[in-house]
Amino acid sequence: MRKYLLLAVILLICKFSISQESQEEINVLFLGNSYTFVNNLPEMINELAEGNGKIVKHESVCPGGHTFFQHVANPTSQAKIREGKWDYVVLQEQSQLPSIDYYRHNSMRPNYQTLYDTIMHYNPEAKVVGYMTWGRQYGGQQCVNYGEGLYCSADFVDFNHMQDTMSVAYCENAYATDSWVAPVGDAWKEAFAQDSSLVLHSSDESHPNYEGSYLAACVFYGVFFNESPIGTYHSESISDDKALFLQTVASDVFFNNLEKWNIEIGTIIDTTNIDTTYIDTTNIVTPVRVKNYEIISNPNDDSLIIKNNNKSSMTIKIFDLNGAIIFERRSKDDEVFNLNNSKGVFIIQLFDEKNQNKFVEKIIKQ
Repeated sequence: MRKYLLLAVILLICKFSISQESQEEINVLFLGNSYTFVNNLPEMINELAEGNGKIVKHESVCPGGHTFFQHVANPTSQAKIREGKWDYVVLQEQSQLPSIDYYRHNSMRPNYQTLYDTIMHYNPEAKVVGYMTWGRQYGGQQCVNYGEGLYCSADFVDFNHMQDTMSVAYCENAYATDSWVAPVGDAWKEAFAQDSSLVLHSSDESHPNYEGSYLAACVFYGVFFNESPIGTYHSESISDDKALFLQTVASDVFFNNLEKWNIEIGTIIDTTNIDTTYIDTTNIVTPVRVKNYEIISNPNDDSLIIKNNNKSSMTIKIFDLNGAIIFERRSKDDEVFNLNNSKGVFIIQLFDEKNQNKFVEKIIKQ
């Protein structure tokens, strides 16, 4: 009898070990401050993952109010980076600095670069992810003195006004490096647009409440696992309907704007039907052939040409860096768009209605 009992225990252990080995497991380091610490966001992400047979092993260095500059100088942050075991390192700036031009350009940008370079030196296979946070609940002017004098932002008229600035700041860092953006702040903006009664801030009008952190966790689940968070775990603190709403918003904002978040197309999108053959044409930059389409941006004028070689039905959307739709058109013909002397980054999204393929391409007008 004891032999059978021992055998049963051994089999149970083996089965558990095999199950554990079959789970997808990632190692994530969070370098941030109270926005990451409140509601234990890293563990919330892990709970979503565990519900789908995955594991997020995480460690955090998140002192209250910490900036990128302070993480550069923080021995604990630097020691964690040097452990060299990370699949992802999440960088979250102090919540006001991205909205203040002086600190955005003179502190956030250079220190993000320093952290990125250090991370890649010790973790060459890791992906750095900028944790885009959100604006204050009612906007307002943000003023900070980190020993360089008092510098202030614009007087933001509302949440959306401040959030647009936050979004641009985090995307700039991603485009300047080979890093990604976790667009939590933009997911908040979309959630408010769909439900004006929704509250995601805590009573201080700054930090997230539980639902705000849950929406952030859903975004990160998409970033880390390239899967929609719809249908993932939620605690009893959120109703089924509210959880589904937040999951859907996170999924839509992330997966419908991959190019904006600097996510490599090959990482998320099945490229089986995409031929990325470059076309050698005078005065043409970044032309891309996408099956039967060509996206052609001319550097000498404001024109953008989308050629529809087989005249199949397609939906064209052009977004600015803030995610606003500049043009939207359904067509079976070649189309020429004029960007009207606009400069900066634009996102082109094509949807092939026949084959149900979607493609996004980033272009830069200087």
